[in-house]
Amino acid sequence: MRQLKDHRSEPDSLDEEERLLRRALLSGFPDRVARRARPGSADVAFARGGGARLSPDSVVHDAELLLAVDVEERPGKGGNVVRLASAVDVNWLLELGTDAVSESDELAWNDHAERVERVERMSFGNIVLDESRTAARPSPEASRVLARAVSGSTSILATEGGLTSLLCRIEIARRELPEAGLPELGPDAAGAAVERACQGATSLAELRERPIAELLLDGLPPEQRRLLEAELPVRIKLRGGRSLEVHYEPGRPPWIESRLQDFFGSDLGPSICRGRVPLTLHLLAPNQRAVQVTTDLAGFWQRHYPQIRKELMRRYPRHGWPEDGQSATPPEPKPRRPLK
Repeated sequence: MRQLKDHRSEPDSLDEEERLLRRALLSGFPDRVARRARPGSADVAFARGGGARLSPDSVVHDAELLLAVDVEERPGKGGNVVRLASAVDVNWLLELGTDAVSESDELAWNDHAERVERVERMSFGNIVLDESRTAARPSPEASRVLARAVSGSTSILATEGGLTSLLCRIEIARRELPEAGLPELGPDAAGAAVERACQGATSLAELRERPIAELLLDGLPPEQRRLLEAELPVRIKLRGGRSLEVHYEPGRPPWIESRLQDFFGSDLGPSICRGRVPLTLHLLAPNQRAVQVTTDLAGFWQRHYPQIRKELMRRYPRHGWPEDGQSATPPEPKPRRPLK
């Protein structure tokens, strides 16, 4: 085993006799090795499990590793106290025997870095003596670790490849268009699609570039795929020409949002599933906040628009607010600016 550096240990200044004494104590009581919870902390964790607090009278001030020579048990009185301790050099642990220190080399998920990492670790019981982390190389095992990390995470699946949206579309189609005979694609099918997408990948950044929804759609017959595209589209065009994203979310009716003026001249909002499911409309003011959420556009023009119009005219006088929105002409969509 390699030698390890311990910059907070104290034994380097010991004379030979005291060094031999401390190493003898360690050899006799290896189960009492402990490590500070953090640098400078009086809280310590034992290699065998459990913890205690270092007495304020202890002469061990800086050592990260120590041997609890005398421990006073205080059940129900704030925990055990290490009354007498001895600093331990990390390399002394390596010399205790082949079974004292264990080494591991495994793949693990780093939630903060959002990637699979290779973790090489040297441990003494529950105490990690040394650890290194590097980005994992692509491999079948790394792909499995990535798949386990994202499996069942709605926040991830909602953003990766439109998978959550697709599952909602299929659920609506099964309910509203039973004659189409779409299969039930539950968590197992979604999980299988995620596993296929994870092949050869080791990070969320890679997974975000992969069309998970398309992998799930591959299992459907062509006619059912065409039905989804036609009757449950991901985008829909308003009368004035503006193209809008259709939002499909669990537990909510499908919905769209756009400026109130974009709905001028319409007494019916768009619908899907052969007209059986009206889309919920989020009618936005110029500040992009909804002034009304409705599926009854004709009722909105008659009952709510007159009062809302007065408020919008006061707050946004530069915008046109015709008296009869139901028969007004919607503004033409502004052309997209070319990318530089």
